Amino acid sequence: MRIDLSPTSWGRVIAVTIAGTAVCIAAAFFVDSYNFPLLSPDALWRAQMTDLLLPLVLAGSFFFFLMFKMRQLAVAQKALSIVAATDSLTAVFNRGAFSMLVEAYLDQARSQAVVDAGAFLIVDADHFKTINDRLGHDCGDQALKLIAKTIKGQLRGADIVGRIGGEEFAVFLPGAD
Repeated sequence: MRIDLSPTSWGRVIAVTIAGTAVCIAAAFFVDSYNFPLLSPDALWRAQMTDLLLPLVLAGSFFFFLMFKMRQLAVAQKALSIVAATDSLTAVFNRGAFSMLVEAYLDQARSQAVVDAGAFLIVDADHFKTINDRLGHDCGDQALKLIAKTIKGQLRGADIVGRIGGEEFAVFLPGAD
């Protein structure tokens, strides 16, 4: 069984909390170990309990709080990156994200000796302004959603679709002949 240590996982929060607390306990014992030979058995027991419990309570809660907050930030950052890359109306990539993904693929392809074929499509809804003018923007929005859904329904796993303009969509088909 593998523990998920990604920034958004609870496994990372727990692992760092345990490891950080263990390091603090070890450091407390190491620093205090020079005094151990000088202590009576009763005082030695109290010193060892203090070296164990104080870091356990303070460092444990500190590391848990710190990692919990870092996890929250990672989850929020992941959600924001999805929102920033997605067209809010059609739920496909926006122009910037689409361009970035296609450019990254092309850069990778340029560095290879043998480059796979591919295709780039532009889908433009002709006379779309007429739909907005005659039927209203709500109907136009529904039409754009339907176009995006139809395109997405025809794609393979590696294909990329993005809304690059008002009623214009781009589709990148890597590996298509």
